[in-house]
Amino acid sequence: MVTWTGATVPTPTLVENTTDPQVCGRKQTLADVLVSSRSHGVENVILALTDVPVEKIPPPVPGRLVLDNRRCSFSPHVSVLTVGTVIEATNSDPILHTTHLYGSTEANIALPLEGQRVPHTVDKAGMIVVKCDVHGWMQAFVRVDPHPFHAVSDSSGAFRMLSVPPGDYTLEAWHEKLGTRRISVQVRSGATERVALEYSPAQR
Repeated sequence: MVTWTGATVPTPTLVENTTDPQVCGRKQTLADVLVSSRSHGVENVILALTDVPVEKIPPPVPGRLVLDNRRCSFSPHVSVLTVGTVIEATNSDPILHTTHLYGSTEANIALPLEGQRVPHTVDKAGMIVVKCDVHGWMQAFVRVDPHPFHAVSDSSGAFRMLSVPPGDYTLEAWHEKLGTRRISVQVRSGATERVALEYSPAQR
């Protein structure tokens, strides 16, 4: 679980919009901090083991991520992928979008047509920031690892990693607005380990 310890729950940033307001509306949320008012769970935190020995990394199983331009925002907002995965940039809006990748993978994919899909393979580990050149508020984040031991926290702040080999690791938590946390974790054979991370107002 990833939780917020402050008494006041932070809210996402709202911006005024004048670009394609007939489709995008006059206001847009950046979705830059989403905290449950009930559980104080923090959504969209990337969690990854940072020091997995090469001999413990299973053969890669490339997947496919549909990164949709929908209602003038990227969906999903935050993702984790393994090296070799295909990002399928998709436009579900009747206006021009671009899916511009910055970071470990660089590409600028123009999507002028509603329903258009363009695949792009990510072949390097690292962080990718995704932007739209037309609508400046649009942003998404993708972490690419050589292993599958990573996750994104859900709306309750929960996350899960499966089939982690036994050992001692560093677990890194990253959030676009709340920053980075690192803790040591021990995984025992055949056991389910429960991990709790916290963000607080003092850390912002």
